[in-house]
Amino acid sequence: MNSMTSTAVLLLFAALSFPMPSKACTTAPFVETWANSGTVDWFDDAGGCSLNASVNTSRPSAATVHFRRKSPQQPLRLSFVVNPHLNSLTGFQSATLATGVASKVPVAGPYKAALFQVLLLGGGGVPRIGISAACHVAAAPNGECTSVAPVAFADFPLRITAEVHMGAGSAGQVQIWLGDDVSGSPTLSLDDLDNERWMGIDRVSLGLSDVSETLFEMIGSQPFTFSDISISDTQLFSNGFENDVVGSITANAGDISSIPLIVSGTTCGGSGELPVIAFGSTRLGIQAAIHTLTVPIGNQRWVQLSSQLEYSLGLFACPQGSGPSGPCIQALPSPGTVVLSPGSYQIVVSSMQQQCGPYQLQVGGTLGRAQ
Repeated sequence: MNSMTSTAVLLLFAALSFPMPSKACTTAPFVETWANSGTVDWFDDAGGCSLNASVNTSRPSAATVHFRRKSPQQPLRLSFVVNPHLNSLTGFQSATLATGVASKVPVAGPYKAALFQVLLLGGGGVPRIGISAACHVAAAPNGECTSVAPVAFADFPLRITAEVHMGAGSAGQVQIWLGDDVSGSPTLSLDDLDNERWMGIDRVSLGLSDVSETLFEMIGSQPFTFSDISISDTQLFSNGFENDVVGSITANAGDISSIPLIVSGTTCGGSGELPVIAFGSTRLGIQAAIHTLTVPIGNQRWVQLSSQLEYSLGLFACPQGSGPSGPCIQALPSPGTVVLSPGSYQIVVSSMQQQCGPYQLQVGGTLGRAQ
């Protein structure tokens, strides 16, 4: 991989009017870890501090580091070098490398909580880098705009630089440069996103998540390596991680720790104090049922949500002690499943469509050594 001189890097960032980037391992903007059935490991190498991220199962597992931004509506520039240690990919193999979570999901929609995601995708026998971004355009009624570019396996380790601007109409923009040269036009660009209604990027995460089942079957627990990480933010959220909340999410439904278990309930009349998205923080203020669940040491649990409603309910698993901005993981829409390693959780059932209704949870898992 070709390297730029430090002088060129400084000139580039100055020209773009961004704050000086801070290295993730020296000033530690990535101060928190979310590893659900996964492992993250910082290590020193010749270029500074790098990150290995690996998972023990396919989605919704996660092995990420993240931080909360002090100024969500400011432009964001994230740059890193990724090495997936792969020499083949198929069209059904994919993983998420980086995510920026919205400060607020618009009540009037679209109900998209991730402002941007950087993806590794298979297709046509070559790897592809993709970008997904929240948008408010007629062509994307689900609120998701995407763009993809092919690369070669020989390009890895590959530098990926993402730049995100918030704004109404054409001011909303996400751009991606692939490779060390970021002086020219971006490789990928999503324009006219009209993303102002999401109120900025509240949290940024980096690592390995949303690994497809077919990719996990191929790589197992083999890590992806992230190095030479820089971010335009110079300050963290002023009150520290999640200290703006009062207490924890309050459970309003029963404990579901016993297995096997099937329980029915309704989100109608439930709490509006809840997180709604994996790896980030946002508040919808809609009704939800919140259960407690404890996974003993040496055990594993899975929780599956099902509903006969025409709209999709969502299933979220949040670490015990999380507030409304908690770092939760999200299952796929009903029917959806989360797989949990040992720990104490709040299991949140809610809809992202401002509606409520009945649901059923099925809980299973392994019985190991309980302590």
